[in-house]
Amino acid sequence: ALGSSAPEILLNVVGIFPTFQSGDLGPSTIVGSASFNLLVISAVCVVAIPNGEVRKINDLGVFSITAFFSIFAYLWLLLILLGPTPNVVETWEGVATFAFFWIFVALAFLADVGLLPGTRKLPGGLTVQPETTKEELASMELKVRQKYGQLTNLSPDQVRLLIEYEFGSPHSRAKHRVHATRRFVGGKGVISSQSGYDRGRALSMELMTLQDVNPRSSLKSTDDPVCQFLALNYSVLESVGRVAIKVKCSGNLVEPVQVKYATRDGSAQAVDDYEPVEGTLTFTAEARVQEISVKIVESKGFEGTEEFYVDLLSGPVGDRKTATVVIIDEDQPGVLKFDVEQLEVQGTDCDRDISVKVLRTRGSSGKVSCKYATEDGSAMEGSDYVPVSGTLEFEDGQQSCTFDITVKANYRYEGTEMFRVVLTGADGGATFDDTTDGGSESCILTVVILADESRKAGIEKLTGMMRVNWDSVGIGNASYKEQFTSAVFAGGSWEAQKEATLGELVAHVIALPWKLLFALVPPTEYASGWLCFCCALLMIGIVTVIIGDLAELLGCVLDISDATTAITLVAMGTSLPDTFASKTAAQMDPTADNSIGNITGSNSVNVFLGLGLPWMIAAIFWQFAATCEPGDSWSLAYPEQALEYPEGIFVVKAGSLALSVMVFCFCGGVCIATLALRRKLFGGELGGPRLSKIGTAIFFVLLWATYIVISIILED
Repeated sequence: ALGSSAPEILLNVVGIFPTFQSGDLGPSTIVGSASFNLLVISAVCVVAIPNGEVRKINDLGVFSITAFFSIFAYLWLLLILLGPTPNVVETWEGVATFAFFWIFVALAFLADVGLLPGTRKLPGGLTVQPETTKEELASMELKVRQKYGQLTNLSPDQVRLLIEYEFGSPHSRAKHRVHATRRFVGGKGVISSQSGYDRGRALSMELMTLQDVNPRSSLKSTDDPVCQFLALNYSVLESVGRVAIKVKCSGNLVEPVQVKYATRDGSAQAVDDYEPVEGTLTFTAEARVQEISVKIVESKGFEGTEEFYVDLLSGPVGDRKTATVVIIDEDQPGVLKFDVEQLEVQGTDCDRDISVKVLRTRGSSGKVSCKYATEDGSAMEGSDYVPVSGTLEFEDGQQSCTFDITVKANYRYEGTEMFRVVLTGADGGATFDDTTDGGSESCILTVVILADESRKAGIEKLTGMMRVNWDSVGIGNASYKEQFTSAVFAGGSWEAQKEATLGELVAHVIALPWKLLFALVPPTEYASGWLCFCCALLMIGIVTVIIGDLAELLGCVLDISDATTAITLVAMGTSLPDTFASKTAAQMDPTADNSIGNITGSNSVNVFLGLGLPWMIAAIFWQFAATCEPGDSWSLAYPEQALEYPEGIFVVKAGSLALSVMVFCFCGGVCIATLALRRKLFGGELGGPRLSKIGTAIFFVLLWATYIVISIILED
């Protein structure tokens, strides 16, 4: 919310300088942007969901906080403009508005962690995380197989993808926003459709469709007796003891019917993994469902996930005559990871060895191994450290292993440097922790070499506050080249440009001057990223000033007031990236938190920070620093206030701004109430039946149009 509100915030902060007076453009943009966000973006998100699907707010506690403040913020704005001191913002009002930002964030955080009444989190939820135990992982696999494996045998890779989707985390709103903005201007996206989470989501939808087409209840029902399994797939933990497999006989049972059955080996072997059984089931009109009970043998050591089969051999057998039993082994070979993801080393004037520790978690059965190697970051091989590579081997039951790396003497003050140690090629059934740096294919440890503190004081007299890492200049120059290459070509490269569509090429050409301008922002390799941060903020400020000036000029040429320009053109322009980001998040995420949930948060931040910060600064200036005299520019601009406050005060004319806020509060309240009604009727705020989606979207857009028209009419 803070990031997406940056243009509106800077527009207001820049707008009060150098006179410390408020204009119409900044405050009206806040209200206009809030209206567009809540009404138009909500309409886009509602209709973007495929027919029949729904998305609902998962964390309703946080949404309730943000939804309340998204309306309260604008009611508070009305109180300031029309309250005890109309058209004037006193110091306490500015400070209180800014303070509400921190109160809002604190309450949302408390709701997020379940510390507010009614927001307590239920225990027992499973999430893929670094400390996940082998029992939790086995439980995840069991839940996935029970949910998706009724009508198909899941491969280990399918199980992994489904676990990532069911128990992992989707992309953040920030990532959706960056991806949508870059794709809109023909640039290189940051979200790949081949990520584990997205592939798991696609597989989930495919398997759920399969189960809808082939429901468990689709057993043959004819006059003749037909015996078949109720479910084709059973998944159990190795420690379950016994598994009961049900067989049902449908049709007309005039006399008893018998069916022979027997178990059959798959990857699981009789005696070693289960006790083989065979026999005869007898069905009567009073006993149409019978059970086949098979004992599961709990073996020692890791065997992986195995399966065996139960067949109906003779008698009136239907199509569903073979059941698959999947045994999930709880004795896992383990997950490899470093004991820490970042290791800090103090630079000295002599070489020193550091010990790197690799842990084997979530199981330690069998012998496993992996390869390790160092690679350059800002620290360079040979000059900063001695490169190493090799193979780590873990014996059965061994839970950790170490190796040494030599860090070279640091003879000069270089600031902080880093290199990486990468684990690859896990063997013997072991995997890497996909929640750590490197994902499921590798594991990465970042080694940070700190400056030699004993030499730091003397060198700081020469370098001041600058920390230049000359080893990284070459890398920074290469990154600079990559930035300009990415800016010049549609899609970020010559290969991607060959596959770009006509629309992407047109968008790229239009945005090319801006891409080249922003490519001047230094890469993060310089000054530990601070130079990039400050220059990027400067670029945003420059663009904000340009937007403000162009909007005022356009309004002047078209004879449109600043307030009308702000709630239409400027508001739509600053909210356009959020529109695409929210649409993408609504379609790709399983919940509505990243799409609808962040709109209300952004609208609250717009007022509390976007207006609170500049108004607080201006109010403090007018109370403690400014001096006015009769006949000066301030007195002539605000003659009514000059009579009551001859020494000057921060003036914000209520006028059209107050009227615009009133209309928005009404339309915003109706919108939030409609979303709550959709949750009750359709099970979610977004999506639902086709006609309801279209109707809701049209209604929201009409609310936005009503806000625009009434605001303009009342202003005139």
